[in-house]
Amino acid sequence: MLRLSSALFLLWASTLVLLSSARPLSQLGGVKIFVRDEATTYDASDFDVLFQGNQDFRDDVDPQLLKDLAEHGQEPPFLFIGCSDSRVSEGTVFNAEPGTLFTQRNIANRFSREDLNARSAVAYGVEDLHVKHIIVMGHYGCGGVAASVASPPAQPWDEATAAVQQWIAPIRTVYQSSEREEVVALRNANQGQTNVPAPKLHDPGFRALVEENVKNTVQALATDTIVVESYLNATGKSHPFYIHGWVYDIENGQVKDLGVSVGPPGHH
Repeated sequence: MLRLSSALFLLWASTLVLLSSARPLSQLGGVKIFVRDEATTYDASDFDVLFQGNQDFRDDVDPQLLKDLAEHGQEPPFLFIGCSDSRVSEGTVFNAEPGTLFTQRNIANRFSREDLNARSAVAYGVEDLHVKHIIVMGHYGCGGVAASVASPPAQPWDEATAAVQQWIAPIRTVYQSSEREEVVALRNANQGQTNVPAPKLHDPGFRALVEENVKNTVQALATDTIVVESYLNATGKSHPFYIHGWVYDIENGQVKDLGVSVGPPGHH
């Protein structure tokens, strides 16, 4: 059952939506955007699990911890770069308290110079928060990595398909160029097929590609100018940071260190 505060919130939200029914919020490219109409009703009980979870969290968390974080700010030791997959929530996987992990997540835990969101998170993490470790964590069964093995959808692409396919294109490059034995075997098995399916969860080549994608992200991070400049500044100081590549097994919850950690000169 929802607590009173949650129920009141839902009542307020539902009332607000009803009052806003069929009124355009904005007009983009000639398309009217509406808050709600009779065809877009939703069941408020959809949110029960979230509000109950929030109440459970509030019952269990140390209130002084929250107060201290609010008053004194955050000093997380870890910057976490992971996948957006709902099965790989870093707070859950590590049973971490608030203030532990500064987080950036996207499809297939990628990092690139073109992604200002990820780069700004890294810049803030290393320069302002002085994190000690950047953890890149992929996971077996990653949908983004699987899609980079499968044949792309037939063109023309709509906007949604184009966005996903452009995002995973660098992983396709890793798949096509990797010399790792398991990935080569997967490539050879798919060679000549007109419509290559996504690999199965336990396919050795798929699992290896997940790991190679993590290593590629570690390499991209370690050579990014933001990190290189921070490395140079960190040398000889008390706050050097390190980059690590890990992978998470969604079947058993285990985290595996891939052994590809890097750090600033003189601090390996």
